[in-house]
Amino acid sequence: MKALVKVCSLVLSLGFFLSACNKDIADYENDPRMFFQIPGSGSVALRDSLIYSFPAHPNAIETDTLWFNACIMGNAAPYDREIGIKVNTALSTAVEGVNFKIQSKVLPANAFKARIPIVIYKSGLQNKSVRLQLEVQESKDFKIGYTRYNKAVFIWGDKFLKPDAWDLPNSNYKAAFGVFSETKYAFILKSCNLTELPDPSNLVAIAYYNAVAREALVRYNSNNPKLTDENGEVSFSIFLGVSGNG
Repeated sequence: MKALVKVCSLVLSLGFFLSACNKDIADYENDPRMFFQIPGSGSVALRDSLIYSFPAHPNAIETDTLWFNACIMGNAAPYDREIGIKVNTALSTAVEGVNFKIQSKVLPANAFKARIPIVIYKSGLQNKSVRLQLEVQESKDFKIGYTRYNKAVFIWGDKFLKPDAWDLPNSNYKAAFGVFSETKYAFILKSCNLTELPDPSNLVAIAYYNAVAREALVRYNSNNPKLTDENGEVSFSIFLGVSGNG
């Protein structure tokens, strides 16, 4: 008899549990939310911010387009939905209509995410940069999703901008290329035929580009006055890609 009572209690408890779960799922489906993600490159799936240097993209004469993903928590819908995007003006120096334009704020029908294009302008940014922080804004179709992913940060300028990972302890940029300077960074990108450096944790790639930059510097100094920057003569230590040390 006691065993029967226990079984009945278990069945009732399981029933209540499933009922509560079904209610939570139904509420979640009826309460779609939005979050942002900036795609990474290489072994880095996502990045916290995107830094863009116009001089590293010679084909982008006056404008270029940066992208991020607006992703939903919930079900797709058979109609277009509005994506709420706001500019955090307190943490931004970029001015909408002057430095950038958001081309679309629509999640297409039956989609779980949309690629959002931001057209950025080069004009007025010679030797300086601007910062743009976009944040999820509640709209008629979506509430705010993951707190961690409720913003997307972009920095661009008509100058060679320092990658945000250059001086981080787990980054190999500084070990491979030394103290940052615009002159040095411009030389690295040009000699390695890059628009940005690879993932700073990719030892093999960083070691390869270190070797390419060193060889290019030898050729340059043989045919020109030695390359210098505000720190003096530019040089690169040998970086073997072992434990982050040359």
